[in-house]
Amino acid sequence: LYRAALKKARVVFFENEGNAQAFIDRKVLPRKKITVLPGAGITLEQYPLMPYPQNDRVHFLYLGRIMKEKGMDELFSAEGRLHREGIPFILDLVGFYEDGYKEQVEELEALGICKYHGFQSDPRPYYAAADCVVLPSYHEGMSNVLLEGAAAGRPLITSNIPGCREAVEENVTGFLCPARDEETLYQAMKRMIHTSAADRAAMGIAGREKMHRQFDKAAVVANTIHAIFK
Repeated sequence: LYRAALKKARVVFFENEGNAQAFIDRKVLPRKKITVLPGAGITLEQYPLMPYPQNDRVHFLYLGRIMKEKGMDELFSAEGRLHREGIPFILDLVGFYEDGYKEQVEELEALGICKYHGFQSDPRPYYAAADCVVLPSYHEGMSNVLLEGAAAGRPLITSNIPGCREAVEENVTGFLCPARDEETLYQAMKRMIHTSAADRAAMGIAGREKMHRQFDKAAVVANTIHAIFK
């Protein structure tokens, strides 16, 4: 049924090139019907560039549902290794529990390497307090968390998958890791910890500039209207 509906559509929107290419490869849609937009974009006025924090240890921020598909197993494994090596850091978790992670989070809090903040309707104070936003997800359409974090001026660590990689310029605004790869995630987090605060702040500013160039919501809306009415 959905294939018939797609064939009748004059234009079909995708949030990333990887998903669009999958439809082309499977011969569901021809390229001429497809318009790829950078998700819904980001309202830069709502997420202004924030001063970089002066924390006594690096604060990683994970914001989203606490569930397996977001890479929580890999994230908790990586932070466990960092803790055992005596590397100082904190992981701030903001979001709902899923898939039975409550006990694990409580254990990590007891070790002093994790702080669970629950669901928050306004994420901006948590971006402001973060040194780095981390999202080791298995799949995304276009991650709003990464766009918001970059707009706020925070470097990113995320999966090298469609819907995440678009938000990062590798080694300039953050680090990319293969999905489901705890070793590479661990190395990226360790590298971020050992990067100076000044260099992390510079990565965040470069991320903000990338949001201006590629993800400004006003431009996304204009491109959407153009694609509909061209």
